[in-house]
Amino acid sequence: MFFIAWTVVDKETKHSWSFFINYLKDDLQLGTREGLIGLQGVVAELLPNAEVRMCARHIWSNWSKIWKGEEKGKQFWRCSKATFEVKYNEELYKMSKLGNENINEDLLHYPRVSWVRAFFQEHSKCDAVENNMSETFNYWILSCRHKSIIAMLEEIRGKLMTRTMDMVKFADTWICDIAHMARLMLEENKEKSTACKVLWNADVGFEIGEAQYRHIVNLNNRVCSCRTWHFRGIPCQHAISALYHIGQEPESLVEHWYRKDTSLKAYSRLIQPILNIMMWSETNNPRIEPPEPKQNA
Repeated sequence: MFFIAWTVVDKETKHSWSFFINYLKDDLQLGTREGLIGLQGVVAELLPNAEVRMCARHIWSNWSKIWKGEEKGKQFWRCSKATFEVKYNEELYKMSKLGNENINEDLLHYPRVSWVRAFFQEHSKCDAVENNMSETFNYWILSCRHKSIIAMLEEIRGKLMTRTMDMVKFADTWICDIAHMARLMLEENKEKSTACKVLWNADVGFEIGEAQYRHIVNLNNRVCSCRTWHFRGIPCQHAISALYHIGQEPESLVEHWYRKDTSLKAYSRLIQPILNIMMWSETNNPRIEPPEPKQNA
């Protein structure tokens, strides 16, 4: 997770999300749908070109209240993590065999473009189907959240100042130009590529057989029909098979997002130290008072 901006509001409402997203949109110079509420509605209205994903774990939690059972849970995740539509349809068909006609209907109540990898957009190079990053951040600031607003913001600022320094130092520990997690994924895909069979048209087209599927790889366009390469920006096992077939290594085709230079550039904007509150300058601006306490319903 890369931290950009944060704010303090009294409640998580459409109004407070609009307040935050409007400032974020203006600061980042980002470029209506009706009937949506909360964050989803605000993003749809203010950032209509943004991709909206839902946390698959939250969807599973709601869906599994009706459709209980370990095998149904495993099949849910197979559906969510399928990277191409044929595979998704296959897993969805298997799901239909685990319940009555309502089991898939209840699942597809949630738009599949928001929780199934096979329907994700490809520009972000992120195939996450869960919201673990946000939950981790909430836990990270848990001790700060019980303090007064200024003390809370000061502690968060200090934690982020330290984290920026830690990320710069961490990049210096990389044993190569590729980030550690990306390198692990690449090595895993290299191992998977040993089970693939390659047919080549002596140009840029490759047919890669893997189990019951056959995928098409185009190295010039950096695409594979499994779509995993699109999502992650890391060559999949099919692309690696094609590269090995013509005597090339896959490291050069890892997207720049995972490179050391990119990481150092991302963390080059440092948070500057400031004096403590007792040493802040006086101002003639109106005093900011806390909001009026609200009556409990």
